[in-house]
Amino acid sequence: MKLLYFSTTKSFTLILLGIILPFSILNLPPISCFQNETQTRCRDLFNCGELTGIGYPFWGGDRREECGYPRLQLDCENATTTKIKMNGVEYRVLELNPETQIIRISRNDLSRSFCQHEFKNSSLDFGLFDFAGGGYVNLTFLYGCPALVLPVPNQFDCPVKGIAERNGYVEFGTMQLPGMCHVSVVVPVSYASLANFSDVKEVVEQGFEVRFKVVEGGGACGECRSSGGGCGYDVARKQFVCFCPDESVAKSETCVAGAVAVAENYSPLASTTVVAPAASESGTGTHVQMYLYFSFFLCFFFF
Repeated sequence: MKLLYFSTTKSFTLILLGIILPFSILNLPPISCFQNETQTRCRDLFNCGELTGIGYPFWGGDRREECGYPRLQLDCENATTTKIKMNGVEYRVLELNPETQIIRISRNDLSRSFCQHEFKNSSLDFGLFDFAGGGYVNLTFLYGCPALVLPVPNQFDCPVKGIAERNGYVEFGTMQLPGMCHVSVVVPVSYASLANFSDVKEVVEQGFEVRFKVVEGGGACGECRSSGGGCGYDVARKQFVCFCPDESVAKSETCVAGAVAVAENYSPLASTTVVAPAASESGTGTHVQMYLYFSFFLCFFFF
């Protein structure tokens, strides 16, 4: 009888715990393990191959979208090659100097092959970039051209969909004889690279220099990072933000006492962050106590 009584008690205990304990746990305050994820990641820098230490206004890699300006995304290919898109054309980033704001870029597609599936001219996003360096000159790649009687330098052979002619040529500038060729692609190259114009592929691979314009918050980012914050961009408000380690967004450019705003004022952060309420809120202490009591009750009967 004693053994039967003990088993019945154990069953009753398990049933009681199964009913009450889930309600106690569900009412415990939620705690996020990712409260400072945005702040931490925005303090990380972009690194890819020989290109390292790139921060605001760029984003990509370990730097999330809110850590930089929307149209300044960097991609890392095979951990060696950094790429950026401008007006639908992909470029390799050969050099990037945050101090001088100079980037040297080259057409990714033409660096691989002159033969193209899509024929797009190179054009800058002048809202963000200007030409820089010692100047540039345009090269025009002509596709689907008739054969010439005399041989010309820099001739290549590429198929063009729907066109029988496969001859291609490269010329300076953007002018061409009307009606000669079916398709053309204009690509800027630096004046300095023209010393090796006998090798057009090498000229294209050397690229050209552009200067990225300072977006809002460019100068403030240094102050933000010095105060322990991470530089970011509020897409909704179209303005620079400084993410602070204490789950706040700075009202100015630095994370200092009395100069921060609650995180929920920044919509991208507030939508992904869950902050645990203080332990003094009503109901929290009671639920914790119930959890401890039933845990002790369980241990008493089974151990």
